[in-house]
Amino acid sequence: MVRLASMTMAAALVTAACNGAQSPNENPTDSIRAADEALQQAVAKGELERIASFYAEDAVLLPTAEPIVTGKEAIRAEWRHVLGVPGIQNISALKRIDVSRSGDLGYSRGTYTSHMAGPKGEPLTEPGKWVSIWKKQSDGQWRIVVDIYNTDVMPPVHAPSTASDH
Repeated sequence: MVRLASMTMAAALVTAACNGAQSPNENPTDSIRAADEALQQAVAKGELERIASFYAEDAVLLPTAEPIVTGKEAIRAEWRHVLGVPGIQNISALKRIDVSRSGDLGYSRGTYTSHMAGPKGEPLTEPGKWVSIWKKQSDGQWRIVVDIYNTDVMPPVHAPSTASDH
């Protein structure tokens, strides 16, 4: 029975994170974990709007080898760019979650492996790491306010295609 109750609670947390709702007596670590898992699923499926929904309006993204991206609309555009990389597939592994004593701020961190096609169509693999800072919003939802990821290797270069490339 305890196992069933735990499974029911876990299912409720995942459902809440996927629907953007939070339980009033939530465990912040569990809520961040569920939201992070839902975000990683959206990335794996290439769901741009779903990915953008995890960011606060004033969030910042610190991507590899690029300037700071500020605001949800700019972050959406950056993710559109990432998802447009030929053959992109991303696998993430959550390694740690910490939450502040106040329970309204926390971070998740982990590693990723991205697979993509290189400039000449060759398969490339990019291992890396990431940290997302989550803040509980006034409406009770957890959203990312600062997000950073960077590679463990030199990032591959994807030059824009031109008519002469075809």
